[in-house]
Amino acid sequence: MRKLPLLCFLATANAFAAGSAIITLEMPVGARQLGMGEAGVALADDASALYYNPAGLAFGPLADEWKLSYPVESKDQPRFTELAARSHEGFFEKSEIWAGTTSGIMHYDGEKWSDYYSVILEGKMKIRDAVRVFAGTESGLDEYTRIVKKFNDVQNEVDESYVVEVKIPWNLIVKDTITALLYESRTEKLWVGTAHGLYRFDGKGWKNYNSEIGSPRITALTNQGATLWIGTDNGLFSYRNGVVEQKGKVLPSQKVAALAWNEKRGELYVAITDAGIARLVPKQDPTTKDRWSLFNREDGIMDLNPLALVVDSSSHVWVAHKGGLSHFNLRKWEQVQFENNTVHDLAVSEKGAIWIATDKGVWRHLPDYATASGRKAELERSPEDRGKASTEDEWEHFHSGNGLSSNRVWVVLPQGNDVWFSTGAGVEQYKDADYQLSFFYEKLLPILNVPDLYHLFAGMTIPLAEWGTLGFFVNFISFGETVVSSDYSADDGTASNSSEIVGGLSYGTKLTQKVGFGLSVKFFYSDLSSGASTGGDEATTFGYAFDVSILKKDLLVDDLSIALVLANIGPSIYYTEKSNQDPLPLTWRLGLAYELINSVDHRLIFAADYNRETVYDNDKGEPEPFYVAAWKSILYPELGGSGLGTAKNSLLQGVFNVGTEYTYSNTVAVRLGYLYDKTGKRQEVDIGMGVMLSDVLQFDIATIKDVGNNDGVRDGQMRFGMIFKF
Repeated sequence: MRKLPLLCFLATANAFAAGSAIITLEMPVGARQLGMGEAGVALADDASALYYNPAGLAFGPLADEWKLSYPVESKDQPRFTELAARSHEGFFEKSEIWAGTTSGIMHYDGEKWSDYYSVILEGKMKIRDAVRVFAGTESGLDEYTRIVKKFNDVQNEVDESYVVEVKIPWNLIVKDTITALLYESRTEKLWVGTAHGLYRFDGKGWKNYNSEIGSPRITALTNQGATLWIGTDNGLFSYRNGVVEQKGKVLPSQKVAALAWNEKRGELYVAITDAGIARLVPKQDPTTKDRWSLFNREDGIMDLNPLALVVDSSSHVWVAHKGGLSHFNLRKWEQVQFENNTVHDLAVSEKGAIWIATDKGVWRHLPDYATASGRKAELERSPEDRGKASTEDEWEHFHSGNGLSSNRVWVVLPQGNDVWFSTGAGVEQYKDADYQLSFFYEKLLPILNVPDLYHLFAGMTIPLAEWGTLGFFVNFISFGETVVSSDYSADDGTASNSSEIVGGLSYGTKLTQKVGFGLSVKFFYSDLSSGASTGGDEATTFGYAFDVSILKKDLLVDDLSIALVLANIGPSIYYTEKSNQDPLPLTWRLGLAYELINSVDHRLIFAADYNRETVYDNDKGEPEPFYVAAWKSILYPELGGSGLGTAKNSLLQGVFNVGTEYTYSNTVAVRLGYLYDKTGKRQEVDIGMGVMLSDVLQFDIATIKDVGNNDGVRDGQMRFGMIFKF
C-alpha cells in the first residue's frame, strides 16, 4: 500500500473522518458562503446551491417564481387599475414599474414601491421651489407646499433647514382614478390618463392637457413615433408637436375602449364600444386622407364590445371580450371561447407569448407561429392554411393553486423576464429566472506554498419554468506533485501529479409552494499517483454518488428557512486492492437561514449549518453501507462516551458553521463567519465581501483567519468567486 503524505495532511486539515475517500466531494465552494463560515445549506439562493443543497434550485432567484410584490386586501374591484414599465436601457439598468390606482399612481424602482417622488435640494433651493417644478404651475402652490411639508414632517424653518431630500407625494397633482398609462421610452415621459383628463410627467414635473383636449375620460394610450394616440369616451385623438386632431368621426361610436399600433404595417387598431374593431391607416401627408375599415360580428369577431387588444410580433391582432378572444390572422377572424369566465386584459411579451387576464387566473398562450420552427412552418403552408391554429400551440394556466395569490386578474404587463399583474391580492410578479454561471477558485493550504495545490469549481443553473431548475457542475482539486513512497522505504519515492474531479447533475423542484426537493447525481475520478514510476499499480479510481435534500421556506415565521441534506450516498471505492476499500464521505447537513432585514437599501441575513460525516466500519474493519452508517455513526461516535456523553460527543464530531451577510443597496456586501471543528482541530473566522453589478454580475472574495491554537494550515487562504446571470 502506497503512502501519500501530502494527501493525508490535506485530509487532516479539512477534517474528514478517518478512512473516507474522494475529499473533493466535501470541498465547499462559493466565496460568498465561504465568507460566512461556510454556511449555505438553508441559504441556497445562488448557483453554489449545486454543492450545498440542490433543493434551493426549486426557489427564486434560481427558479421561475411568483411573488406578491405589493399586497392589498382582496376586493371585488381592483385597487391597481393600470400598469406601465420603463424598459432596461443599459447593462446595469433595472426596469421601473408604474402602477395606476384608484387614487393616483405608485412607482416601483426595482427594489421597493413608493407613493412619493424624491427631490434633492441643492444650493439655496427650498421645498417650495421643488414643489413648483413638480406641480408645473403657480396655481395652488401655497396649498401644495403645505401638503408636502406635512408629508415630510416639516413644521418650521428650522426643520426645513435640515431637509436634504424632500419627498413629494405622487397624488399631489394626479389624485384621480388612473384609467390609462403609457411610458414613452423615446422621450422618457410618462403619460397618465384619468377619469377627467390627460397628464404627462417628464421626470421632473407634471403638465395638464385639459386646454388641448378638454377633460374627457381617457380610456387608452399608445404611441406611433412622435405621435401620441389618445382614446377617450368621446372620440379618438392624435397629439403631435403640440397639435391635437380628432380622428374617426365617421365611426358609429365615439367610445374608444383600447388601442394598439402595428409598427410593421403602419396601422392603428381601435376597439370601439358597441361597434367592434376599427382599423385606421393614417394619412401620410395633408394631401391624403385617413383610411378606415370596421370589423363587426359578420366578419367573425366575438361581439361588439371589445375590452382590450394587442398586436403581436407577426402582426396578428388579439382582442379581449368578456367571454373570450377574437384573433385576426390578417386574413380572417377566429374565436377562442372562455366558458364560465370573464376576460379582462391582454398583453404580448417580447418572446411572442400572449398573456390573458381573467377571473380564473391567467393564461399564457404561445402560438406556433411565434416560435422559430412555427414561423418556418407558416411560410411553408399554403396561403389558404396560413394562420390556422396549430396543434403545436402552447397554453399554460396559472392560478392560486400553482403560483397566483388571487385568481381574479385585471391587468397584465410583460416586462423583460418578468410579468406583472394587478390581482385581487395586489400587484403580483412572475419572475422568469435567469441562467446563472458560477466560477470559484482558491489556492489551498498557503502555509505549504505549493503552487499547483488549488481548487476550482464551475456550475450552471437552467430554469425549467414550472418544472423547477436543472444544474450542471464540475468540482476539481489539483493536489500538486506528490511523493509516492513504498511501505518499507522513505527514500525510493517518485513524483506524481495528483488530482480529483467531480462532475454532476442537479435538479430541484417544489413539492408545495414552501417546500422544495433536490437531487444531485455526481460522478468522480480520482488520480493519486498515475504519473509515478514505481512499478506498482496506479492509484486511480472512479465511481458515483448522489445527494438528496429538502428545503422549507417560512418556517413558523416569514423569511426563516430550514434545510436537510444527505450528501455523498454511494458505494465504497478502492484504489489498488479491492480488499482495501474506503467509504465515501457520507454527510448529514442541517441548515437554518433567516433574513432579518430586507429593504431597498439594506439586507441582513443570518445562516447556520451543522455538518456531520457518518462513516462507520463493522467488526471486520469493512465500511458499512450508507443506510447503516447514516445512523450508526451518530449513535456510536468515534469519540465514545455513554448516555448524555455519547450524544455530546456525537454532536462534537460534526462541524459548526455560522455566518452573516449585510448588503447595502444591492451593490456591496460584507460577510463574517465562524467555523468550529473539534475533531479536525479547527477554529476559524471567515471574512468576505462582494460587489454586485446590478443583477448581472457578482464578484466575491473571502479569506480565513485561524483563531485556535492549532496548526493553522488554512490561515490566510483566499477564495475568489464570480456569478454571471443572463
